[in-house]
Parts: sequence; C-alpha cells; structure tokens
Amino acid sequence: MLRHLLPITLIICLLAGTAMSQDQSEVLSETLQQEHQRADENEAKVRELTRKAGQISTQLTDIEHDVALLQRKIRKQEAALNEIKEHEKKARQDHFALEEEKQRITLELSGLMKTLWPVHLQNVRSRFEGVDSWDMFDRRFNWLAGIYDATSRKLTEAKANSEEIAANLEHQRTLAIEAEQQLAQVNKSKDRLLNNKYALRKNLKQIRKKRQDAESELTDILAAIEDLKYQLQSQKTKRFSLYKRTLPWPVQGRLVSGFNPKATPPVRGLIISAAEGAQVQSVFWGKIVHNDTLRGFGHVVIVYHGYDYYSLYAYLSDTFVRNGQEVEKDEPLGVAGYCPKADGPGLYFELRFHQKPINPKTWLTASK
Repeated sequence: MLRHLLPITLIICLLAGTAMSQDQSEVLSETLQQEHQRADENEAKVRELTRKAGQISTQLTDIEHDVALLQRKIRKQEAALNEIKEHEKKARQDHFALEEEKQRITLELSGLMKTLWPVHLQNVRSRFEGVDSWDMFDRRFNWLAGIYDATSRKLTEAKANSEEIAANLEHQRTLAIEAEQQLAQVNKSKDRLLNNKYALRKNLKQIRKKRQDAESELTDILAAIEDLKYQLQSQKTKRFSLYKRTLPWPVQGRLVSGFNPKATPPVRGLIISAAEGAQVQSVFWGKIVHNDTLRGFGHVVIVYHGYDYYSLYAYLSDTFVRNGQEVEKDEPLGVAGYCPKADGPGLYFELRFHQKPINPKTWLTASK
C-alpha cells in the first residue's frame, strides 16, 4: 500500500542498476527504512481513524435506535395519560349528575317532611281525637304509613347518593394521582429523549463539520423541544399568556439594549448590565430544557413554560439547575457572567413563542 510509494529518484536508481558506493548503499537503506516506517505509521493512523469512525457510527446508530424506542414509548405513555384524562372527565361528569340527583332528592324529601311533620305534631297533641270511625282511622293510618314509607325510601336514596358522591370524589382523587404519576413518566422519557437528541445533534455536527450560526442553532434546539410537546404540572393552574406585563425581571440591573429585531445585527432580546455575582431567576414557572453552552451566547439556560412559551438566559457564569428540573417563578437559575454587549457582568434575556422571539418588555413589569 503506502510503503510502495518510494521516492522516484530511488526507484530510477534501482532500475538503472547504478553502481553505488558503500556509503550510498547505507544512505539508500536508511531512506528505505524511513519510508517503510512512515508508511507503517500512516497505515496505523488510517486504521485508528477507521476504528474511531466505526465507533462513532455505532454510537450514532445506538442513539438513533434509542431515540426511536423512546418515541414509541412516549406515544404509548401519552396514550395512557390521555385515557386517564378521559376517565377524569367522565368522573367529573358523573359527579355533576350525582349532585343534580342529590338536589332532586333533597327537594322531594323536603316536600315529604313538610307534609308529614304537621300531621305528626297534630297526632301527638290530639292522639287521634276527632276520629269517628275505624274506617277513618284506617284511612289516616294508611295515608300516614305511605308518607312514612316514602320518606324512609327517600332517606335511603339520599344516603346511597351521598355514598356515591364520596366514592366518586375518591375516584377523582385516585385518577388525579395516576395522571400526575403518568405525566411524570412521560416527561422523564421526554427528558431522556431530548438528551439523546442533543447528543445525536452534537455528534452529527462533529462528523459532518456542519457550521451553524447562533440563531439557527437555537432554532434547532427549540424545534427539538417543541416537537416533544411537554405538558407541565404548573400548566394546570398557571398559563403564561395570562401574565402579560406582570413578570418579574430576570436580574437586577440596568437595561443596556432593548428588543430590536430590525437592527443590524438583530437584537432579539434584552441586554441587562448587572452587578458582579448577580443572581438570575426564572420569570415564570416552567421546566429546564437546556443547560449548556450555545454558540454566540455563552452558557445558556432555557426554560419551557408550557403552551409553546420559552425564556432564555445567556452568558451565565454558573448555574444551579439541571436539565429536566421543574422550577418555580423567581427560583434562582444561576449567576450573571461576562456579557460582551454589556461590557461587563450582565445577562442576555429572550422570550420566545413558537420559537419566534417576542418583545420581553411587553411582558415584564415596568420597573426599569
């Protein structure tokens, strides 16, 4: 192979049978040995590169296989979650029906008691005075017995209804726990899937040497996250779109530059100058979906807030959170680091909806 690529002058000398001195023969022999050694080294490098390429290819195949398995697993988990939610919906409908039945029973029982109670008091006071004949007594007795019996049946019905309502509420509580556990399993699988997609993206980028600018790389990341369609526990009671102009600022400091997507280059967020070691906090309840370096942004934390809303915190010198962690509003995420456009400690902050940047100042409190 490579060892046959000898210098042309040496090959000519050999073919021509040129007479050589002993010194020349020694030089030729040494040169040949060097060429053989270099060829062997090159062959070894080629074999090593081939081995590494095979390892990378195997790793990528394993990751791709795991991604496919996780996607199928998530589909099944989400189907189970949707089934639980349907059961919850049915249980709530049953509860409303039981409550309506309770109101009907209560009204009927109230009517019976209004009829029965005055008669009962009259009988207690008069002890059946004014009853002239056995037939009249029998009629009154049978009439009262009928009312007593109807009242007794209605009380039994009311008791059964009350027990059904209690059982329904317990069933709803059990379903809520199942839904929460199932949602946790779904999100755990999605966390693993997201990490695998990150690993796959990084490996493919290394192999293909694909260059991407900061915006396209961020868009790719958000697209991968959006594709997972995370559902968060906080979404049940806290919807991001309802908190416009009420969100806290992510860090205490001075606004250096505002949102200006038409500038050159575009400014898709806010640049905030901050004190050394200033703490950065989440502006809303959500889930950590990215905690890593990002070209053009330094170390970045991205929080998904549900319903396709994201917040991005860039140029952090340290972080306190991990991927997959759910965070509270105002929960510390990290420490502001060196922000180039702030010419010192600071934060670059973005809000995005469906991957597209939106003006954070229309969402934050007007305190700056």
